[in-house]
Amino acid sequence: MPETGAAVDVRSATPTKQLIIERTLNASPERVFDAFTQPDQLKQWWWPNGFTCPAAEVDLRVGGAYRLAMEWPDFIPTESRFSHYLGGEYYEIDRPHRLVMSGRAVNDEQGELFATLIDVTFEARDGGTAITMRQSYFEPLPPAEAMRGAEQGWSEQLEKLERLLAG
Repeated sequence: MPETGAAVDVRSATPTKQLIIERTLNASPERVFDAFTQPDQLKQWWWPNGFTCPAAEVDLRVGGAYRLAMEWPDFIPTESRFSHYLGGEYYEIDRPHRLVMSGRAVNDEQGELFATLIDVTFEARDGGTAITMRQSYFEPLPPAEAMRGAEQGWSEQLEKLERLLAG
């Protein structure tokens, strides 16, 4: 796969922007954590509305990798479909309390397009789980339309996760 330049070291680079999303789900921290780390569950909720995750690979160990395929909705023109999958490496795994990983958007033709650091905490609260997701962004930043839609995208993903956990 061609490279567009050196990969960003998201553990030591200074973030340009950070997105923080908080949500409480009606499920135990163990169930929520597992939904973030088990391929069969990730395929059911990862990506915002209209997008699907047809394939998910997870090597759940510190230093292990994950890869979540992205299938774009038909209404988005082909030339605007900048990424083919999100992949990354796990830096911290503390089931069911915390998950820290890189998030690297990859295009098969161009390689890595941009990198983020995703830090998710899971806290038992009132019979459910309070999630705090911090996503740090670095240069080069994602395309402007992706940045504008990041908060909405995460909200939609977490709504899909909520439905999955309720089922």
